[in-house]
Amino acid sequence: MSSEDIRKSFLSFFKEKGHAIVASSSLLPDDPSVLLTTAGMQQFKKYFTQELDSKKDFGSLSAVSVQKCFRTSDIDEVGDKTHLTFFEMLGNFSFGGYFKKEAIHWGYEYLTEVLNINPERITVTVFAGDKDVPYDSEAFDIWHKEVGMAADKIEKRGRADNFWGPTGDEGPCGPTTEIYVDGVEVWNLVFNQYYQHKDKTL
Repeated sequence: MSSEDIRKSFLSFFKEKGHAIVASSSLLPDDPSVLLTTAGMQQFKKYFTQELDSKKDFGSLSAVSVQKCFRTSDIDEVGDKTHLTFFEMLGNFSFGGYFKKEAIHWGYEYLTEVLNINPERITVTVFAGDKDVPYDSEAFDIWHKEVGMAADKIEKRGRADNFWGPTGDEGPCGPTTEIYVDGVEVWNLVFNQYYQHKDKTL
C-alpha cells in the first residue's frame, strides 16, 4: 500500500465506526504550551476537557484525523530508520463515546484485517503503574483475555513509555498502550483518564 492508500483506509475505517473526519490543524498551534504541533491529540485538548463540544462542532463524540506534526521531542533521534522531523500522525479520538475496549479492538482489527499484518509480528506495552497512577490492568486484560494476545507479548512499562501528557504544566493525560510491529512502535493508544493541575496533582 502507498502512504496515500493507508491514509484513505484509516479515515474510511474509523468513519465506518462513527468517527467524524476532521482536517489537520496548523503546524503553528493556538496552544501556548507548545511551540509547534507535535501530536494529533493537541487540537482536541479542549474536547477532552469539555470546554468545546464535539457533538456540536463535528456531529459526533468521536473524531479521526491525519495531523501534520513536527516532533521536537524526537529531534535527537532524527535520521535513523524510524524517526523523522516532520510526518503525519493518523489518530482516532473519543470524547465520551468509547474508551479502552473499543480503542484496543479497533486498533488490532485495523492492523490485522485492513493492513493484513500477521498477528505474530505484533507485540504491545501497557502502563506498569507508579506511586501516582495504578497499573493499567484493564488494558492488559483486554489485550490478553479479549484479543487473545499471549501474556509474554504484553510488556509492562513505566511513565516514560506508557503515559501521555500533559503538554505544558496542565491538561488531559493518562496511561497508554503502544502497539509494535517487528519491534517498531506503530500506534500509541492514549487513555485520557486524568487532568493534571499546575501543582502536578491528578
